[in-house]
Amino acid sequence: MLDHLGETDASIRLMRAVERVTANPSRHTPDLGGTATTLQVTDAVIRSIRAENP
Repeated sequence: MLDHLGETDASIRLMRAVERVTANPSRHTPDLGGTATTLQVTDAVIRSIRAENP
């Protein structure tokens, strides 16, 4: 969606954050075989984005 809106940089940053978070199996939601909640994963993605962009 971000790409479609012309927000390529934001799209790249978001995808990198999602990839970093999902690389850790403890951050997977039950549909991916983990135990994390959607809120926990979302918070982890937000923290990852903020850590990359202080």
